[in-house]
Amino acid sequence: MFEADENRPLTKWKENALRNDAWDHQCEVFVADEVPLLEDAYQQAEAAGFQYALADTHGGLSELNNIIVASSDFLLVPTMLTPLDIDEALATYRYIIELLLAEALQTHTAILRQRVPIGRLTVSQQAANDMLELLPVFDVPMYERDAFAAMKQRGMLHMTVANMSHTPAMRLMLRNNRHALDELAMIGAFVEKRLEG
Repeated sequence: MFEADENRPLTKWKENALRNDAWDHQCEVFVADEVPLLEDAYQQAEAAGFQYALADTHGGLSELNNIIVASSDFLLVPTMLTPLDIDEALATYRYIIELLLAEALQTHTAILRQRVPIGRLTVSQQAANDMLELLPVFDVPMYERDAFAAMKQRGMLHMTVANMSHTPAMRLMLRNNRHALDELAMIGAFVEKRLEG
């Protein structure tokens, strides 16, 4: 994972995960919040044999973000079903499209709805959801689940599930986390399918 966000959320996530024995060492975080660091991170990752790279960009327009977007095979634009978040997502989506057109590039791009209520949507949430359906959007949203909210503190979800499976008192929480893991698998399958086709 290439961390271009200067707030270092991925580094903090890894630190928390290591404390909880919930970090998969087949994954690594490379600080890449400047162009030379991104180039160095790419070389290190390639030398280590990594086949996939995920980049967390930082907010705003920058040469670094332009390089990341132009170098990507798939672009994911996250949003929640609120007017403010959707405005931000649409601005990001427009920036991506304009950059790809200017560079004559074709890259799969889709919007991922996050923190979607499991139950019934409000009228405004439904209107926002309907509007997003007009754009390329992930088939499956990320529902508002404790499993996702707690990942920052607990660590990688699949490792958390493995750790919980050894503790009988965690049976109910384990079931909810497994359900979240199944949803993530569907999101991953969506990305794989787009990359293949």
